[in-house]
Amino acid sequence: MTNYRRKKGKPKVISKSYFINERIPFDTIRLIDDANGMIGIVSKSEALVMAKEQEKDVILINPKSEPPIAKLIEYSKFKYLMDKAEKSRAKGGDEIKTLLVSVRIAIHDLKVQAKKADEFLSKGLKTRLQVKMERREKSHPEVAVETMAKFLGLLTVEYSTEAEPKLMGDSCVALLKPKGK
Repeated sequence: MTNYRRKKGKPKVISKSYFINERIPFDTIRLIDDANGMIGIVSKSEALVMAKEQEKDVILINPKSEPPIAKLIEYSKFKYLMDKAEKSRAKGGDEIKTLLVSVRIAIHDLKVQAKKADEFLSKGLKTRLQVKMERREKSHPEVAVETMAKFLGLLTVEYSTEAEPKLMGDSCVALLKPKGK
């Protein structure tokens, strides 16, 4: 019997480690406060005295710049802000909702999908409409364009098109965004 070993992937980086207070390896640093206001170029000892007076920490932000940049902020608040920024980066900026319909869709079902698109647009989300063609339907792409025109005609919320309806492979695609965006 063979003993199979499970392959171990790369370890996940849980969080970036920062140099804090006395562990900062530089003698002079450019110090900014927690509101991103410039304090100036100070020595490490001066920064530590300021941090002790204000009951905050000195955290090295950018060690590669000249002089290195450090921030005067509470470590727990800094950690919270970094985690929040990481989550928003992972989520992605604008969320795009996709509605996929077939060329053979019934008019009632098309109205239901249009109602969903209205909901997404009224919430301020970008909406991608896709009319899909299969097999022999691909030989008549004008039908997909007609279905897309019907779909757009059923929308009640004001919108602007970010990408006009166009044929892309086996589907007709349009990208809509709310009027105010």
